[in-house]
Amino acid sequence: MRATTTVRAFDPTMRALMQVFKYASIANGVWLPDAAAVQETAELLEVAERSGDNLTLACARQVHGIALAAYDGPQRQDVFALLAAAREAALQERYTLLAATGIDVWLADEKARAGDLEGTVELSRLAVEQEYACGDMLLLAGSTATLVRALLRRGSPTDLREAQAAIDRLTAVPTEPGFVLNDLWLLQMRALEAQASGDEMAYRDYRDRYRTMANSLGFEGHIKWASEME
Repeated sequence: MRATTTVRAFDPTMRALMQVFKYASIANGVWLPDAAAVQETAELLEVAERSGDNLTLACARQVHGIALAAYDGPQRQDVFALLAAAREAALQERYTLLAATGIDVWLADEKARAGDLEGTVELSRLAVEQEYACGDMLLLAGSTATLVRALLRRGSPTDLREAQAAIDRLTAVPTEPGFVLNDLWLLQMRALEAQASGDEMAYRDYRDRYRTMANSLGFEGHIKWASEME
């Protein structure tokens, strides 16, 4: 937080890049943006639009889109356009390909919110495969969770098998000691899979363990999501 405050005073591109790193952790439920964060990213977008620099603009669109999506305020209708524009910039190599993959997961979540489960599954499935291919560990579990949630909501026997396979695949990924993201997301996914399968006892066990771990880590997003699981 201190570094992003420091760069705020001078270079728009550096400021935008720092905000990308800051806001990337929202996808993993580390923190949740508030109205001040939405305003901060809106101001960054205004600066980026005046700068005329494509990289700065792509970064600013990404972070403002993420802030709006996670805050879920009155300007949410702008999310898809902002993230789609940032993604297009990434694919045109004015930005990084990994950024495009991360944006795909946010777009998949937006599609799920709108009830487009087909689109959610397609986008998140591609994102998961891209992350396995490039060895990305920071986004892999969250992307897998987006895919699993959509498959469980769609709910066909084939979907349930694919969801279980995705969970098993992530479980088999080796991690370094102290890397908690996979374990945390897996508790959420296993709870939802048990619920979809009608195993109430397993659901409550995984849900309670998920809540405990989220609270022990202090991850605001996961604390919120766990508290919403009845």
